[in-house]
Amino acid sequence: MLTIFPGDTAAGVKMRGMAKVDDVLAALGEIAPSGLAFADDPIGLQVGDPGAEVQCAVVALDPSREAAEFATGHRAQLLLTHHPLLFHPTRRLAAGDGPSGLAFHLIQSGIACVAAHTNWDVAHGGINDTLAARLGLTEVNAFGSTPDQAQVKLVAFCPEGAVDGVIEAASQAGAGLIGAYRRCAFLSRGTGTFVPGAVASPTVGQVGRTETVDEVRVEMVLPAARMVEVAAAVRAAHPYEEPAFDFFSLVPPPGHPIGRVGPLSAATTLGEFAKSVERTLATACRTWGAADRRIERVAVVGGAGDDEWPAAREARADVLVTGEVAQHQGLAASQAGFALIEAGHYATEQPGMAALRDAMAKAMPSVEWLLFEPPPGVAGRPL
Repeated sequence: MLTIFPGDTAAGVKMRGMAKVDDVLAALGEIAPSGLAFADDPIGLQVGDPGAEVQCAVVALDPSREAAEFATGHRAQLLLTHHPLLFHPTRRLAAGDGPSGLAFHLIQSGIACVAAHTNWDVAHGGINDTLAARLGLTEVNAFGSTPDQAQVKLVAFCPEGAVDGVIEAASQAGAGLIGAYRRCAFLSRGTGTFVPGAVASPTVGQVGRTETVDEVRVEMVLPAARMVEVAAAVRAAHPYEEPAFDFFSLVPPPGHPIGRVGPLSAATTLGEFAKSVERTLATACRTWGAADRRIERVAVVGGAGDDEWPAAREARADVLVTGEVAQHQGLAASQAGFALIEAGHYATEQPGMAALRDAMAKAMPSVEWLLFEPPPGVAGRPL
């Protein structure tokens, strides 16, 4: 099934100039910031040229062969998926089945592949906000697991005229991202002093003479994993031959929880609520708990979120709706007197992909954004 977001035609895009893969990544970074992703989650650009032009892009839940063929058939230059194509390291890229074969196919077809995984689960308006809204939850709050990423603070010193360039370079390399805000920095002013050595080529001052310079202290937070890239960016943007900067380890702040919880507009029973979930998400549910159990407060975690049921119980939910429930989790929840509803991985996450398509289309109207919805029984969508 093809769903096309009403927007620019390809001809209209050409008249105004082309967006590039890098532009898509920047827009995605505003919508689903990379700092929201869980540790070791392979998000972002996985296949493709950051400088390649993008007229048409496809949003899909999975990087399936069908989604890739859909993108090829519509002459798209980019495939944006929730589940990453290359989740584990691969030793080769060759034609054939599996992720490496699909990556090879995309490269041959000139299609970039980008993943927005746990960052889109967690983000405002993402997978779980969309699911909560679909199921009619009100006064929604976050709960559950949070990204556990080590953070550091960059402290750099530079002359007044170089401040903006250094901040922008560090930001592009991954610094200064706080929630939905990017390019976050704190500035303070002071005096720097140094003596250029005999082999130095100072931008300011003379060899062997003590110099004092009015400088700005720039502070920005970043994931520890991005230190190498940020250091290189600061060196490249800084006018000094030997820029002064440091990284300081930080105590991780409270993260952004993955799940959502809130009351229904009216209390119901578990059996009736499960039927409502089936109608709303066009799915078939499995339920753990007594059918007549009273349901007032609901927790949701799209996809494989069954291990979040203890956190949902702590958040005072009466039931957790998720995509997959393993037998041991269903048994543990039942014995603890907590209810679960398994509504299907696809059914709980596909609505969030439609929301991502809409958000990207709003952020980048010069690109035609298509939503891939496989027919029932194909590409991970159950019958």
